[in-house]
Amino acid sequence: MEVLFLEAPYPGKVALGAATLNYLKKKEYTTVALYSSVQFCNNLQQVQKQLHDANIRVITSKADRTHVPSQLLGCDNYHDSLHLSEKEIDDIDCYLYIGDGKFHPLALVYAQKDSAQMKEIVCNDPLSKKMSLVGISDIKAILKKYRGSLLKFLSAVSVGVIVTIKPGQEQFRPSLLLEKKFPDKKFYYFIDNVVSFDQLENFPFIEVWVNTACPRVGFDDQEKFKRGVINLNDAFRAKEILGRQSMLTTLGLISFSSGYRR
Repeated sequence: MEVLFLEAPYPGKVALGAATLNYLKKKEYTTVALYSSVQFCNNLQQVQKQLHDANIRVITSKADRTHVPSQLLGCDNYHDSLHLSEKEIDDIDCYLYIGDGKFHPLALVYAQKDSAQMKEIVCNDPLSKKMSLVGISDIKAILKKYRGSLLKFLSAVSVGVIVTIKPGQEQFRPSLLLEKKFPDKKFYYFIDNVVSFDQLENFPFIEVWVNTACPRVGFDDQEKFKRGVINLNDAFRAKEILGRQSMLTTLGLISFSSGYRR
């Protein structure tokens, strides 16, 4: 069966609201990383002009699995997903997201979970004309569970590996490397088209799960895994991640509220 994916660009004007511009100026930000969802990413010229006129430098990139620069996917939630250099990351004062909802900008929060400091994410909604902030406080409860799942993985013997056959998400071969990395563990592979959360309890011998499908499953769906779940990327680096000071291990002593509305 052939599948055709069509983009649905927003036909209206995409621009920064007065609240967003005033906030950036008030914070004295001089460099922002600009990203957007697919609906808005091809219409950011006015936003870039507004930032230029305000003497704010724009940094952007072509993230993993995207078609154009500045496009952001909800699964771009790892440090290297955005393909920014270390210098660019250091130069950035904040991330500026153009779009509605929290799903996409929260990827920028997850991407910083292993960093020592959090760059705030400023969201400009072209539909509601409102500004909001997202930060570590929005995912603090999830990160607590995720840290516990990482600890459980290191001590576990029987580990379940969830593999999807969906195109673009299937990672069966990379997951087999877990056996070489952790020879003292026993890995069981569960392959399906979708993740059936209601079936997980049928395998009580599994101590913890490793997710190889969309990485947001490993974060947003923590509550659905009673024995815990971590993503494949983090499984390979579990000991390293837990051994250094980061937003994950300190649970965000510095956080930014998402309650700003204007």
